[in-house]
Amino acid sequence: MRNLLRALAWGAGILGVILGVLYAAVFDTWVVPGDEAMLRVALEPNIRPGDRILVKRGGTPRYHELVRCDDPEAPGRFVVGRLVGVGRDKVEINNERVIVNGKRNPSPRGCGTQVLTHPTTGQEAKLTCAVEDSGASEYNILVHPEHAESPRTASVEEGRAYLIGDNRHFHLDSRDFGTVAADSCHHIVFRLWGESYGESSRRFNFIW
Repeated sequence: MRNLLRALAWGAGILGVILGVLYAAVFDTWVVPGDEAMLRVALEPNIRPGDRILVKRGGTPRYHELVRCDDPEAPGRFVVGRLVGVGRDKVEINNERVIVNGKRNPSPRGCGTQVLTHPTTGQEAKLTCAVEDSGASEYNILVHPEHAESPRTASVEEGRAYLIGDNRHFHLDSRDFGTVAADSCHHIVFRLWGESYGESSRRFNFIW
């Protein structure tokens, strides 16, 4: 029995060292802040304020991964969005759909509707949820079914990244603050739990 307990203690110690090394060198944990009213709605529908998430340090995020980057307008804070464009890419936003270098991701199916309120104007909107397929993964986005606007385009400079929010209608992304430093962006990988640990739908799941 004593040998078994000793072996378990050694195993737990080794596991703790491995997890500590991974945390220090590979991953970071981050609680999504809730003190920015616009950010709260812009993060919908895939993450919410209070979510504790794992962020992969280092490496180069791939297209359409959800990333956390340094806020270009507020040192010490972060912005969140899909990485849709890097150096020399041409990004076009047309009626809340994203076209990169002439290519648009398909939306094979819908995922219901969601009513959100703009925190500044008080404007309420019934948004359509659509599943967007990047080829590597599928994720949900929100668009306004009747929204129409003139297309806007951007040519991304070297060393910069263009972010687009999953809430395409009430947004806080590169349409608002421009491009960000590409080397400041890290992939959001996994949600440990939401604001409430008891909310099972927001606990221990990958964030695509």
